[in-house]
Amino acid sequence: MVETFSFEFASTPDIVFGCGALAGLPSLIAEQGERVLLITGGSSLQKSGNLQRLIADLEDRVESIELENVSGEPSPKLVDELAEKHRFPAPTVIAAVGGGSVLDAGKAVSALIPCEDSVMAYLEGVGKGRQHSGKKVPFIAVPTTSGTGSEATKNAVLSRVGENGFKKSLRHDNFVPDLALIDPELVQSCPPDITAASGLDAISQLLGAYLSTEASPLTDSLALKALEMAGNSYYLTVAEGKNLRARADMAYAALISGIVLANAGLGIVHGAASPLGGYFDIPHGVVCGTLLPAAVEKNIELLREETREDRGARTESRQFLEKYARAGALLNQEAEPGRMDLEVQVEKYCDRLIDILYEWVEKLPISRLGEYGIREADLGKIAAETGCKNNPVSLSREQIEDILRARL
Repeated sequence: MVETFSFEFASTPDIVFGCGALAGLPSLIAEQGERVLLITGGSSLQKSGNLQRLIADLEDRVESIELENVSGEPSPKLVDELAEKHRFPAPTVIAAVGGGSVLDAGKAVSALIPCEDSVMAYLEGVGKGRQHSGKKVPFIAVPTTSGTGSEATKNAVLSRVGENGFKKSLRHDNFVPDLALIDPELVQSCPPDITAASGLDAISQLLGAYLSTEASPLTDSLALKALEMAGNSYYLTVAEGKNLRARADMAYAALISGIVLANAGLGIVHGAASPLGGYFDIPHGVVCGTLLPAAVEKNIELLREETREDRGARTESRQFLEKYARAGALLNQEAEPGRMDLEVQVEKYCDRLIDILYEWVEKLPISRLGEYGIREADLGKIAAETGCKNNPVSLSREQIEDILRARL
């Protein structure tokens, strides 16, 4: 029997990508409806004058504009309040302009306005288990950071932080934004610490999807090019924030990271991000960025052991190691190696991947977990709730604790 492969690929939003693309947003919004809910975050959009220009351009095209500001990662309470506030009369289009949290808030509000109950009825794992109909207000996503890829995914991540906290998704195939507008010029004012953390979040998603047990040739091809662009430009976006070419590369990498994670899933880094973000007030990008080197190192260590000790697992484990090696070459700005027939090549580039990731978290403003109040005594509880779905190697609770401990 001939071996082959099969896969499914989820829908993506309509995509408008390019420097200066923001200028076309008013007409794109007006095409979707006459009553606009505009959700923004922070103050960068206002300080740059882009918010005022956007509103002025919209006023000539639409019937009404409502404005909301979101700070921090969205909670179910916030989503419920915004949906209730804007349900009557409902907007005919929602546009969210901001970081991943702003986009998630907008995505969740667009999904909840047509409903009459709390978002807690639909949240995975902690809600009432109801299936959302998929009906929503048309939604446009405009990212101002290069990280989560929320502009291309079908889920909105909501958090309730505290002792009994959680970080869970509101998810439906229809929740993919109707339009994603990515303008790299919007990211130029992003501060170095947020740039560093969000960039590593995007890289963690590219690596997680590329090394996923559910990866396909299509997600691999997308992830590899995006990893190449991230290797060329990630460090530059932090060191030279106004470098527009670097910003464009990372904006593309973040967009692709959302597309591939939606189709291949993610591994241990995002599995740990869920309980960490529920119990502690720690930004998602910081969690993913700070854990990435230790997680990759542990995965590679265990895959190497499997190739030495279990000949039956050797072929699959070897394939994962080759993938890590290719990623290591690309993130180190080297040409992607061809088929790696020499063991020394695989060893070399796997080591180089580990080295570059540790170099980034040590040189760049990436906080450790301990800076957010996480202590040794917390690791067992976090590890017990960490998912390893789609991770290239199975991890024990103790091994997950080792990854967390490395970044205390």
